Amino acid sequence: MAITVRTQSMAAPEGVDDPVVFFSPHADDETLTTGPAIERAVAEGRHVVVVLVTDGRASAARELTGLSVAEFSAARDREFLAACAALGVPQEQVFLGHCVDGALTPALARSVVGTWTGLFPAGAFRTTSWSDGHRDHAALGAALRDLAPTTGGDVRFYVKPDEWALERERPALSSERAPGRRYLAACEEYARTDPAAGRYGIGRLSVPDVFALRRASDESRWHGLG
Repeated sequence: MAITVRTQSMAAPEGVDDPVVFFSPHADDETLTTGPAIERAVAEGRHVVVVLVTDGRASAARELTGLSVAEFSAARDREFLAACAALGVPQEQVFLGHCVDGALTPALARSVVGTWTGLFPAGAFRTTSWSDGHRDHAALGAALRDLAPTTGGDVRFYVKPDEWALERERPALSSERAPGRRYLAACEEYARTDPAAGRYGIGRLSVPDVFALRRASDESRWHGLG
């Protein structure tokens, strides 16, 4: 199946200088970690932007699909785009960063986050916690933490459901709930299997236990700077 690279303007509509920008390390993090939060921001009428930072090539699930690296990355993009649509985010507000998965250095994470904080200093910014057990997730959290002084201060760091109860050095967690069930529809996009359409249910293959936790809860949990 052909692989399409999407490009679009990073500019917000006229009059919007305070979008809510979610940085997702990998395809599925936007749903597993911040799905209810994205759904709530959309329902509140905010201009929501979702940035997929890496290309997802490093997932062990690739061995289960038989796909090449390029095919696998493209299939993960399709799941991500479909999940964002299910959450109510228009396609023109979804961006693919395509940094190499597993090679997200602190400097590169800071460059990605800094691009958006530089464009929208009055914006709100959301990403994974610097306490996350995954290196890419922690790198994005540390980058936003370090760049927070260049913004208006509306920053949040989200914790994935399988780490809610873990003892980590991080501020206390707050919670926000989805106003509906869009986050469940987003989960289903990661279970869809239709090879003819380039869909292989990669999310479900990769982290089935975390998807079970997401389906069981309508919460996103987050902390601030402390």
